[in-house]
Amino acid sequence: MPRIKRSEGGFIAAYIGLYAALSFFLYFYFQLKGLPPFSWKTLAIAWGLGTAFIVVSVIPARWSSPLLYKVHTVLAWISLTGIAFGFYFILISVLFDILLVILPISFPFPFWELFLAALIALLLTYYGYKESMKIRSIKIEFPTKKLPEGIERFRILQISDLHLGVLINKKMLQQIMQQIQEENPDVIVSTGDLLDGEIEDIETISEMMLHFNPPYGKFAVTGNHEFYAGIEHALDFTGRAGFEVLRGAIVPVGPISIAGVDDPGGHFILGQTEIDESELLQEADTSRFTLLLKHRPLVHRDAVGKFDLQLSGHVHHGQLFPFMVFTWLFYKHTVGMLDLGKGSWLYVSRGTGTWGPPVRILAFPELTIIDLVSDKKWWTVQESNL
Repeated sequence: MPRIKRSEGGFIAAYIGLYAALSFFLYFYFQLKGLPPFSWKTLAIAWGLGTAFIVVSVIPARWSSPLLYKVHTVLAWISLTGIAFGFYFILISVLFDILLVILPISFPFPFWELFLAALIALLLTYYGYKESMKIRSIKIEFPTKKLPEGIERFRILQISDLHLGVLINKKMLQQIMQQIQEENPDVIVSTGDLLDGEIEDIETISEMMLHFNPPYGKFAVTGNHEFYAGIEHALDFTGRAGFEVLRGAIVPVGPISIAGVDDPGGHFILGQTEIDESELLQEADTSRFTLLLKHRPLVHRDAVGKFDLQLSGHVHHGQLFPFMVFTWLFYKHTVGMLDLGKGSWLYVSRGTGTWGPPVRILAFPELTIIDLVSDKKWWTVQESNL
């Protein structure tokens, strides 16, 4: 039988809370619509079964039987995509209700708007699933005068928010690694949330990530999910996958310097002291291009001018429309490139994987390829499907 560990408790609580909110909203919504109301006993049974699905979807598949492992994965997929479907069903149903107040429309059968809302929600969920599997390559040329003589181009590849766990499986990871190999970067960086929780068959997964080793290595910083999953476990896996984790450190990497800081989750969850990146960057050689890795797209005011480019992730560009509207309330910049002034820039990735439902709508996943080029005046962005 699967065993729930402490590091998984937060995930389970978050998913169950979300599922409960959807369930109770639907219960009272159907009553307002005049549908035959479910009894509280029926609702409790339905909520209990749904909760069991949620627990199965969050914890890793600790089964020795290949059949049980496949059943576990299918149940996890159904439960998490079901959350996306439920959200869109509610959203579209409410929009229909508003529309019917403005433009009264009658159909020959009752509750037609609920059937239509369910169909649209199903189509949106399917589209979002297909979109989440289609990882795009975002290519950026970034001019700098700080590349040493003789080096005209230095390629950095960023992955972010991969969220390896129950649903990001070996097949998906193999596709990602193949795309990375085709881009042939000089260095790979991960800007946090490499893990979503514990991973079944950690040896195989880490070996897959070791398959490609760029000339100047692989570097990572922690995200909030590394702390949710258990920081020691996360650091062990990240090291096995060939990454050097920068936790308040700056290191020379070929013609550039790379600095990295922990996510604030380390402070809130473990009480560890936060690193002041403005002080850390005092150590940077200003004649070298300085790359700052930081999970959340928060910019330290006193650090601006002390680095050339900050790479971040975390917000997934909202992942599910219209959540990108809410991310704008918390972060000044949520996707793409931003000029911070004083020679510093910020790039925020849409993320490579998914958190929760394996669904993305108007927020495609990406691998980011940044070519530092010498003696160019403008940076350009090109998108291509691989």
